[in-house]
Amino acid sequence: MAPSSKSEKDDNKQKAQRRHKDHVVKLLTRGKLSGQFSQRLFRKLPPRVCVPLKNIVSEEFLRAGHIFLGFTKCGRYVLSYTSDCGEDDDFSFYTYHLYWWEFNMHSRLKQVHHVRLFAGEEIYSDLYLTVCEWPNDHSKIVIFGFNTRSSSSVLMNLMMSDENNRDIYITIASMPPPKPCSHCCPIPSATTIRTGSGECLEHGYVLNSRYQVVYPFPTFQPAFQLKKDQVILLNTSYSLVACGISLCPAGEQGQSSQILYTKRAAPLSGQPPAPSSSTSSSSSSALPQGSPESRPPSSRPGPFPLSPGQSQAAVRAREFAADLFRRAQGVGRENEGEGERRRSDGAEREAVLVPGDKGISVETQREDDCRDRREEEEEDRRTSLLQPSTSGGDHSSPQCSEQVMSPASSSPPTPPSSSPLEAGSSEPGYVNYTRLQYRLQQPGAAEQTAGGYEDDKVQLPFTVTDLKGRNLQLVTGPHNGQSVCVEQLTLDFEYLINEVIRSDAAWAPQFCSFSDYDVVILEVCPETNIVMINIGLLLLAFSNSDEEHCRPNTYHSNLQVSWDLSTGMCRTVGVGDLTEVKGQTSGSVWSSYRKSCVNTVMKWLVPENSSRYINRMTNEALHKGSSLQVLADSDRCTWIVL
Repeated sequence: MAPSSKSEKDDNKQKAQRRHKDHVVKLLTRGKLSGQFSQRLFRKLPPRVCVPLKNIVSEEFLRAGHIFLGFTKCGRYVLSYTSDCGEDDDFSFYTYHLYWWEFNMHSRLKQVHHVRLFAGEEIYSDLYLTVCEWPNDHSKIVIFGFNTRSSSSVLMNLMMSDENNRDIYITIASMPPPKPCSHCCPIPSATTIRTGSGECLEHGYVLNSRYQVVYPFPTFQPAFQLKKDQVILLNTSYSLVACGISLCPAGEQGQSSQILYTKRAAPLSGQPPAPSSSTSSSSSSALPQGSPESRPPSSRPGPFPLSPGQSQAAVRAREFAADLFRRAQGVGRENEGEGERRRSDGAEREAVLVPGDKGISVETQREDDCRDRREEEEEDRRTSLLQPSTSGGDHSSPQCSEQVMSPASSSPPTPPSSSPLEAGSSEPGYVNYTRLQYRLQQPGAAEQTAGGYEDDKVQLPFTVTDLKGRNLQLVTGPHNGQSVCVEQLTLDFEYLINEVIRSDAAWAPQFCSFSDYDVVILEVCPETNIVMINIGLLLLAFSNSDEEHCRPNTYHSNLQVSWDLSTGMCRTVGVGDLTEVKGQTSGSVWSSYRKSCVNTVMKWLVPENSSRYINRMTNEALHKGSSLQVLADSDRCTWIVL
């Protein structure tokens, strides 16, 4: 009923104001319970804590194109960036620089530090930028760059001919020192800016990398990707790469500074440990019988480093050989005996385990797999009997005996050799681990060129430089000084999918092949180093009710797997049922799948402490044609009004 007088209207306004005040109290109470306060509490601040940007920044910097992003987590710095595409917008590459400005409430901003972003990359379009900080690691910062695909430049149209690939750019840069550093020279003053002229590695290193993702493009999840300090999780569409970046102090080398893969399976007695800078992948089961890599470890020749060109040639040779084996398998089924069929099936399994493009065909042969595993177990047992036992045998390989199986499985424990997701006699075959250390260039030494393994399905190609862009020197021997340690633990999706389906999927006998997949991170526990992922699958499988030789149908399913960053081991948490895809496009399938992942994440969501959040700044407003109204430091209740 409408109010009948002006007094009643005034009473209603007063009641609404009282309700609003009560609502603020409720929000404060809710913030105490959840650990996070609503942003609606900070819509307006007193003028004494609001500073106009034009009053603290010189006009020349604004004309130079500085775009301000926000405060760092410590509240001491304000970040801005510039992008320059040269005089010719159509045929020039973009260059990006990030700037640190020291903030004081009653003085002008002072530029104290800057780095070039994505150095060495040919960026042909304006990028979405996201600057993030780890929860408790304040020594470095990570910057993501994504293609916008909205540019109309001639160069972008030439370079972006393949709409199925997108470039992801990453820069990880050290933060400026919070107080004057004796090793940084010259020491920043009111008129100097840190540009890397000193010999301080702690405050003067930059890592750059680039990789491509394919459809369905992985979701960007900084809340999970940076949840563990000093570690960043990167979904490359083919693998999940856990990158650990740390600074090794002088005299602290080796395992003491290792972040990832700290509980890896120890090598068999009599074997020298693998070097930290080499790939620790166990893929001998994927090679033909009789090859040097498939021999027992004691008789296997030492590995020789391959150049990137040689490694790519080896991959192409394996793919060509696998294709020949598949053709021979088809002939062998018709004209040859049982022995030939077993050999061709072994070659088929080799083709499955070699990483390649999405859509690998899999023909599961359970009897042959069990027989091969029994033979390998007997051979390992004979090898271990020939080797002398040691007093530390009980703890030399703690992960070899760990049973990895689905928590929902109620069957009694089986021998370790029957589980496909376990370590076996060495590291699991679906992970690769590398660890490289870099130091400042020594006086008189020739500068090393940026190199490394080019296949980003196995290892991301990081380049490590100082603030001047000079490459750091790779540590290849004993070193007593400071060094930057870059670790990479890579989880191969296609290898893992095959193993999970073969061991834990009830519909494995119906399974033919998978054509596409999408991986979403559901949760990360920084205390236990466990990463929970959900793998959505589009696959071909036979129906139970149809005849034996009918054509397979298209189904959708999902696999939930936990990955331990300390051991590299995976455990199957759950396997979804087969859902037939009828009249749906792949886009609609992936859209509904990601919505279900969001629902799962929201169910598992636990509010974190207000200090353990991931600070995030973006230039999203710029790409929307607008501007931020304020740069807010909510922890200290300070605003810079734009």
